[in-house]
Amino acid sequence: MTIWLSEQEISFPALPSRCPTGSEIKRALVDLGLTVHITDNGHMAPWYAFVQEAADDPENKWALLIIQDYSGDHEPQKLHFEKGDEPLIRRILSRLALACGPLVLVNDADSVPEVIGADA
Repeated sequence: MTIWLSEQEISFPALPSRCPTGSEIKRALVDLGLTVHITDNGHMAPWYAFVQEAADDPENKWALLIIQDYSGDHEPQKLHFEKGDEPLIRRILSRLALACGPLVLVNDADSVPEVIGADA
């Protein structure tokens, strides 16, 4: 990832980084006080979290977090967001960065990578 970021001329901190574990993802969603509806299809199957700021949020801010091949709570997970409110997605990634280091967000609209740290 660092080579690709360098090729894109995107600056990033010299900090270790890794994919978050399943339990770190679940904990981040709880710690942020979000309303979460999880669909768990079993080991090595798609895992979905429909996340909302609050169930009664009048602005209906939400995000759909997907792990294509969920391998368990204690294993690193490659995740992506299918759709959703970008500030909410940044908040989730920032919380995850506390546990696993900086993460990269690539927006589908402009494809410009953004490094999200714990301070975002």
